[in-house]
Amino acid sequence: MDPVNMDKYRLVEEKIIGGNGFTNIEGRTAESGGDEMTTEGGDFSSCAVRVTQQAKPRTCITNAMNILNGNNHVELKAMGKAINKAVTIAEILKRKMPLHQVTSLSSCEIVNVFEPLEEGLDTVVNQHYVSCVTITLSRNLVGVDVDDIGYQSPLPMEELQPGDFNTQTGKIVAAAT
Repeated sequence: MDPVNMDKYRLVEEKIIGGNGFTNIEGRTAESGGDEMTTEGGDFSSCAVRVTQQAKPRTCITNAMNILNGNNHVELKAMGKAINKAVTIAEILKRKMPLHQVTSLSSCEIVNVFEPLEEGLDTVVNQHYVSCVTITLSRNLVGVDVDDIGYQSPLPMEELQPGDFNTQTGKIVAAAT
């Protein structure tokens, strides 16, 4: 369908197929922009940070560090154009504290259904695939498969720039918001 003529249609349904952990209720994409830590319920674990195009990296970093302060691991989840932001956030976190990383890639199908605003036009169904990434960062090897193809060991201590992470106690001193 020619994108110029799409002004005669309206989006009535958007389905994300195979996007477990990347979407919230009813298969719609997350609207939080990474500004909220995901809590219990739904497909998300309590240790997940969703990274979106609109998310501010500083907010995602702070949320991930707060999760790591109380848990051994955090998952960064991103789709499409937000993947590069998730990778950057993971690299920043890895330079703040020694973290094991496991990265997994997947894809999901997005189906958009458009209904015409004028009579005589057909319903348009648009299908496309979007890449997804899950980056799991862990403080220790509990639950981490070191033989996984996406595993990366922590950086050497000389390469860390702890900032608000105390390397002596292993705790976050103060996470600014």
